[in-house]
Amino acid sequence: VTRTAEELARVAVTGFADFVAVDLLESVVRGDEPEPISPAGPVVFQRCAHDSVLAGCPEAVVPVGSSGSYPPGSPAALALATGRGTRHGMGDPLLREWLQSNAARLETVRRHGMHSVLMVPLRARGVTLGLVHLIRHRTPEAFGDDDLLLAEEIAARAAVSVDNARRYTHQRRTALALQRSLLPERLPTLAALDLAYRYLPAGSASGVGGDWFDAIPLSGGRVALVVGDVVGHGIHASATMGRLRTAVHTLADVDLPPDELLTQLDDLVIRLDREEGPDARGLTEEASGEVGATCLYAVYDPVSRRCQLARAGHPPPALV
Repeated sequence: VTRTAEELARVAVTGFADFVAVDLLESVVRGDEPEPISPAGPVVFQRCAHDSVLAGCPEAVVPVGSSGSYPPGSPAALALATGRGTRHGMGDPLLREWLQSNAARLETVRRHGMHSVLMVPLRARGVTLGLVHLIRHRTPEAFGDDDLLLAEEIAARAAVSVDNARRYTHQRRTALALQRSLLPERLPTLAALDLAYRYLPAGSASGVGGDWFDAIPLSGGRVALVVGDVVGHGIHASATMGRLRTAVHTLADVDLPPDELLTQLDDLVIRLDREEGPDARGLTEEASGEVGATCLYAVYDPVSRRCQLARAGHPPPALV
């Protein structure tokens, strides 16, 4: 979300505005659904990006990452409430009143000679996400009606990207929470084995996956060690991982040998694929290949000091 806001600010100062600030609603930054704008109350925002033709953005009053609020009745709050962009000169009484309510903002306007302002809401899919401030102080020409139309077009395109980023943030956070809730909180304490693990969720570039691991105590002091990975990313992969992990626990309780356990698990994956794949509507009885996983299952016996293992598409373990 933040990177998209930074790209919007950078594009807008390229021959169009001299200073640009992008403020998003706090709920949008968190990845949540945007909160409705109340015309009677203040609007809380977070400054996500700003850019300027001047080095270091000396015009900025609100630092990037800081929160603020637009008071009710201010030009910014009205633009958000109506969902339409507005154009202002410094002689505009409504804008003047808003500037005079903040000494720092009024001082930066005077110091840099700001003379023309556009306030354009970021709206996507009928929902308001934030506001873009476009200001001129080095460019002598004031913004015109055509400039407002161009700014609204830029904002409309950027808003779709911001909303996509917000939805991705929300989905990834949900999938990560689901994934963590399905993984063991701690490994069991075993008399014959020292266990340790390190688990790193997938990076944001690829999304949350369906990787899992387990250590399952068996009869006779034996222990089953499991590592698996569901194909794909997101909530669906995490949910499938939870089902397969539960199935492994159930099959381990039956005390199946590793190869037989993976055979049973493979049957489950094929059944899940038929139920959840695009061919589940009865078009074909064959698996679609939409659901898949790899798994390594090992059983260690501390009495015989032997380890039996089987793997289905998973890299073999390392013996040190």
